[in-house]
Amino acid sequence: MRQFCCVSIWLSVVLFALAGQAAKAAKPNVVFILSDDQGWTDYGFMGHPYVQTPNLDALARSGLLYERGYVTAPLCRPSLASLVSGLYPHQTGIRGNDPLLPIGKSRRSQKDKPFSAKLRNRMTAPMMEHPSFIRTLKENGYATLQTGKWWEGNPLDHGFTDAMTHGDHFRGGRHGDDGLKIGRETMKPIYDFVDKANANDQPFFVWYGVFLPHAPHNAPDRLLDKYQDLAPDEPTARYWANVEWLDEGCGQMIDYLKKKQLYEDTIFVYTCDNGWVQDPGKLNNSIRSKREPVEAGIRTPIFITHGKTIQPQRDTEILASNIDIATTILRACGIKPPSAMTGLDLRDPTQLKKRNRVFVDVYEHDSDLDQLDDLGSGLMARVVIDGWDKLIARPERDELYDLKTDPDDRNDLASLKAEKVKKLSGILDAWVGNNTSVINSSPPRR
Repeated sequence: MRQFCCVSIWLSVVLFALAGQAAKAAKPNVVFILSDDQGWTDYGFMGHPYVQTPNLDALARSGLLYERGYVTAPLCRPSLASLVSGLYPHQTGIRGNDPLLPIGKSRRSQKDKPFSAKLRNRMTAPMMEHPSFIRTLKENGYATLQTGKWWEGNPLDHGFTDAMTHGDHFRGGRHGDDGLKIGRETMKPIYDFVDKANANDQPFFVWYGVFLPHAPHNAPDRLLDKYQDLAPDEPTARYWANVEWLDEGCGQMIDYLKKKQLYEDTIFVYTCDNGWVQDPGKLNNSIRSKREPVEAGIRTPIFITHGKTIQPQRDTEILASNIDIATTILRACGIKPPSAMTGLDLRDPTQLKKRNRVFVDVYEHDSDLDQLDDLGSGLMARVVIDGWDKLIARPERDELYDLKTDPDDRNDLASLKAEKVKKLSGILDAWVGNNTSVINSSPPRR
């Protein structure tokens, strides 16, 4: 009898361990790669003649790639908030990077820092009320790591089990603090986290919000030297070198997962927060891209790669959006997304083709926190892209472009096609009107 009990206990332990391994196997790991301030053409896989991105190229070739992907906002913080929540900036209230300060105060002034930090705490508070795919992953047993860019205070308050960033606004935690070292100074926090999750038989999620190729464009000389004679000017050479620096870190992460025999069980999702066109005359500066509703500011390639479940495919026409990222990651992990998330599953091109429409919010860099109930406060433009038609609705005018023949949106057709402008304006107004449940307000477009 005693021997039977021992066998039973041993068998129970074995079955429990096998069940844990089976549960882990059923939940893939996820690595989310988020580049920062990168032009949509500036990749090897997008046909750039000089920029080398072999590691991202390999991932893109192995996965489902949408060439016509779009951000939800051409500015870092609102773009990232949308990625996490699956909501648009006019819904989250996260519209700009910083709170608007009263005249005479500066966030760079030591004496004004306490006041500025209090406003920033007020600015980040709404994110606690919104859905978060990271929080949902944690609730479903995932270990979750934050590295790189993060604007919303302490990442541990938002569903991350582990984090590099402290996010304390009173200690200068604006947009990533210590987390910004990832990919520039070290990759070790990712390796340690992966080892810990693997030892615990726990599926993991990595937020790789690397501060690259974002300025400062100070890649190592060994990379800069490759582009000095290829680029038309010094600022562009330095930007291109930073793009390859981004790719190097991705390669190091991929190699480590392969070394640990975790690569095959890992889904990779890639996008960018907003676009970038390097100013040829000024280091670390952009022209006609970031913060603007032009294609160079809002377009990005998006791909999802997983050898076990996703067939390689490259799409050149279907519209994809960063609003789809949260939904896609959760569904790929077998988790039902919160109902407030309206994005589609990027693994299903048929769904995206039926929608074939994306939207973008463009607000000022600094937000007036006393005016968040007014959806027009700080509004610079809203954008709808419907097939190949693009409407930029600014407070002062409308612009219409045919992206099929004018991919860099230079030839404004609004004065020639009033009916099309009217149709797209109606689509845009309906979108805002149907998506104001988070912030109760009338939906002014102008």
